[in-house]
Amino acid sequence: MITVSINEEYAKILSDFGNLQSEINLAIKRYSIEIIANKIIELQSKNQHYQSKYKSDFVTFFDKIKQDETFISEIENNIDKRWEIDLAEWEFSHKGVQDWTEKLQAILLI
Repeated sequence: MITVSINEEYAKILSDFGNLQSEINLAIKRYSIEIIANKIIELQSKNQHYQSKYKSDFVTFFDKIKQDETFISEIENNIDKRWEIDLAEWEFSHKGVQDWTEKLQAILLI
């Protein structure tokens, strides 16, 4: 358990609605859900950008670049020579969606 200070006015208002600790926990839970949902939306947007650009989902694209030199040549010649930079950002957003979704699910179960 971590101790934090709360503005006295907020504490008074929240106490009017019930147990202060319960109300604070609920407020923090709601806020956490909101900021995590916004982060997921941001990462999904980046993921969608790369899916559109490379006309593939991340997993398929990643598998193809590991196995197919012709595919890489096509990307470099027709889409973007800097695809490796995109791949790093795409992987970050793809995995970020998964990680933050797991954290969101954990909070929803609390």
